[in-house]
Amino acid sequence: MRFSVPGPISTTRRGAVLLLPALLLAALAVGCGSKAANKDDISNQPPRTDALSKIVVAAGQPLVVGISEPLTGSESAAGIEERDGALTSLMRWKAKNGSQIAGHDIQARVEDDGCTDGTIAVQAAERLLRTPGLVGVLGPSCSAGAKQAIPTYAKGGIVAISGSATESDLTTGQPSGDFFFRTSYRSELQGLIGGQFVAQTLQAKTAYLIDDGESYGQDLIEDASAEMQALGVSVTRESISRGTVDFSALAKKIAAASPDFVGFGGYNPEAVLLYRQLRDAGYKGPFGAGDAAATISTFVEPVGAQAEGVYFVGCPLTLPDDFLKDFESVHGGPPVASAFVAQYADAATILLDAVSQVAQQQPDGSLVIDPLALRSAVSQTQLTDGVSGNVAFDTAGDRAGGGGDLSQQAKNLGLSACQVQGGKLVNLFP
Repeated sequence: MRFSVPGPISTTRRGAVLLLPALLLAALAVGCGSKAANKDDISNQPPRTDALSKIVVAAGQPLVVGISEPLTGSESAAGIEERDGALTSLMRWKAKNGSQIAGHDIQARVEDDGCTDGTIAVQAAERLLRTPGLVGVLGPSCSAGAKQAIPTYAKGGIVAISGSATESDLTTGQPSGDFFFRTSYRSELQGLIGGQFVAQTLQAKTAYLIDDGESYGQDLIEDASAEMQALGVSVTRESISRGTVDFSALAKKIAAASPDFVGFGGYNPEAVLLYRQLRDAGYKGPFGAGDAAATISTFVEPVGAQAEGVYFVGCPLTLPDDFLKDFESVHGGPPVASAFVAQYADAATILLDAVSQVAQQQPDGSLVIDPLALRSAVSQTQLTDGVSGNVAFDTAGDRAGGGGDLSQQAKNLGLSACQVQGGKLVNLFP
């Protein structure tokens, strides 16, 4: 079944896929449902497993951009916005550069990657690697899932550019070949900014820091804790399991200790539940969290007026008016659930720019891409007008921060801090 979609596109089950051909600014043509099942079935296709073999797009067939995001579960709202940020950028690229690359249409294939579930992230990667014409992937979304899926993409020689997986060692610990990049910042910087803010701006002397047991939260809290302690803050650490709903005992313990600050590294709804129960237990001090919890729809709105004053590091960037208008034409409204729409928009632009540089049309009408040449083109990116700012990569595949002090580096890397004021996330960096 093919139809035009003026607003959000969603899916209702794990492993579901959306095939998006012929992206237009006004509408999206989507292949889905039982009538398209045979056409879109890739179960009999062998996965790509040779990093050195050429990527071949057959004559008359589209080249495919994979998108790996959580489309169901607790992180689906953010995943759908990130997907739509990438789709908006793909459409804008086509409007500027033409609807084809070397005579081939551009399509997007979207896979549900389960966010922190590594098994699902790998399964999403394997499905994408079975997709004929796949040239690269935008994602995976979450650090824990990315850590498991990165080797799968590396084995197939497919560039993956994440706009949101921030765990610090994802790039430095990736397999040889260096096919993984990210347009987001590293958690290390997020922890440094948060640690300095708590120690110097809030002038806290004691802090309770809690992670959610996942690699992203542990990495963030470790970095923030180290910086706070280096600046003289006495830190107490706790760890919970993702999926926990009863924080009453921990909340009472923290309230009794009456620290100057409480910080959480993890996702919603855990951040929301912990915060509410801390207030119920009598803790009246400042509370902060990282980018995974920094949302209007899944933190501020559920908490209501009690959210006033909460701090976040890693907040949504202000989108340019023209991009926001185009995003709303795809999504149906402005982003309220993800801090990384801008970063995924830039990842899409970078990938298509690189593909257009290295793709070679053959006499028979097919398209051939050397995966190492594509990887090299991505690594040499100099995006000077990105939605999230200027983007370039260092030798590890991380976004290069340039010079300046820590706050300038944060600005260069698209990292901002914010506070809930009047029910909105207000940027604290000028």
